[in-house]
Amino acid sequence: MGTAGFILLLVGALVLGLIAQFLGQARFGYDWLITAIGAAIGGFVASEWLGGASTWGPEADGLFVLPALIGAVIVGALVEYAVRRLSSRPRLTAQQ
Repeated sequence: MGTAGFILLLVGALVLGLIAQFLGQARFGYDWLITAIGAAIGGFVASEWLGGASTWGPEADGLFVLPALIGAVIVGALVEYAVRRLSSRPRLTAQQ
């Protein structure tokens, strides 16, 4: 994967993370970053494993776009679900 493919993967992962931040109720302000990291890993693995096994879908500088998108959405959704289920809500203090 070249530099342009890597940048496209990171931008796509950040967009998916930001979309997930606005769906439902985020518990922290940085949930989107954790989701974006998971989406980037999922997109990279899917592009390398599934993209190399087939030639379907467009390719951008070594990044197989459709397998990367599918992997990013699946892993990003699993990470977002895990973050929201495993993290506790911020506690309210008497001053609030």
